[in-house]
Amino acid sequence: MQVSQNVVIEKYEEFTPDVANRTIGHLYDEPVVATDIRSLGEGVGLMSSIARGHLTFASGRECTVIVKCIARTDNSELSKGLNFYRNEVNFYLHLADETPIPVPEGLYAAVDSDTQDFLLVLEDMGDAEAGDQLVSCTEEQLMVAFRRAAELHGTFWGRTGEFDWLFYQIDMRSILFRRDAIFRPGVQPAVDNFSEVFTGNRADIVHQITEQYIDLFQNSLGGEPTIIHGDYRTDNMFMTEKDGAADIIAFDWQNTMGGNGTHDIAYFCSQSADARLHGEPQMNALRLYHDTLLDQGVKGYSFDECLERYRYNLLVTMITPIAICGTLDQGNERGRQLGHTVLERSFSALESLDCATLLK
Repeated sequence: MQVSQNVVIEKYEEFTPDVANRTIGHLYDEPVVATDIRSLGEGVGLMSSIARGHLTFASGRECTVIVKCIARTDNSELSKGLNFYRNEVNFYLHLADETPIPVPEGLYAAVDSDTQDFLLVLEDMGDAEAGDQLVSCTEEQLMVAFRRAAELHGTFWGRTGEFDWLFYQIDMRSILFRRDAIFRPGVQPAVDNFSEVFTGNRADIVHQITEQYIDLFQNSLGGEPTIIHGDYRTDNMFMTEKDGAADIIAFDWQNTMGGNGTHDIAYFCSQSADARLHGEPQMNALRLYHDTLLDQGVKGYSFDECLERYRYNLLVTMITPIAICGTLDQGNERGRQLGHTVLERSFSALESLDCATLLK
């Protein structure tokens, strides 16, 4: 990706013809004379603002691109605290070309090192069908998501030291921020606002996760690091087909970092798969994940270790439903429905493998 200058915007409406020509103009043989920027709609962009840019060229020819910048809500400050905007820009600048998971082509990526305001311009996938977390993935989609994750993790297994800009999951400052700014303040509001989900000992479990957060993070995210997506779920995927079989195109690489690969697949299963997939299908997908890593050349990584890390990650990925239900601005009714759905699925997933026994 060629980046000639560090141009960023705060609102997607600021993607004017001048900005378009300065950032992606070199990709076309004529100048952009008009831009019509339209939000991608309700429920899109919880942590960023996303719009479709309709470009008109001097000849009258038209095309569309996707424009992404900081969130319009207070969530933008949380995103900056977690380095989300830096992460995604760096993914497109340094990792996208080598990533085996298909991704939308990056046309321009820049972030302000001081404010973390950013601009990301991507190819428009047009009619490609984006996933919807309110609808569970299928068993076939579960399998392909785990396989694709293993291909990503196998490609970068043990190579994270090559990328000096990379942030890591095992970082005490980040762990404490996630616990104290996201998880801890969100627990009680989540329990209060979604009491119908907190049956049995579920409230006790999330309180225990809060108190044991550091140990759980270290147990779940240790081991050989690789590149992880970090927000690996159907809302961040186009559900496609390749050669007649299910496939995915992954986007929203804001949480890209160095970490343990089982975090991605635990996150996917707990966020995007209903309880009916949390039994045998989950275990079949986990074995496919491990087998694919071995096929990628990963050595010294047993299935037992893979399973144990996965179980710990089902506990720590509880941070996302707690954040949606108790910490973040849910944005709209779909945000609330999403919170309820992923909270129920997260509990189902960790209960299916008796993960609470890992708590002290």
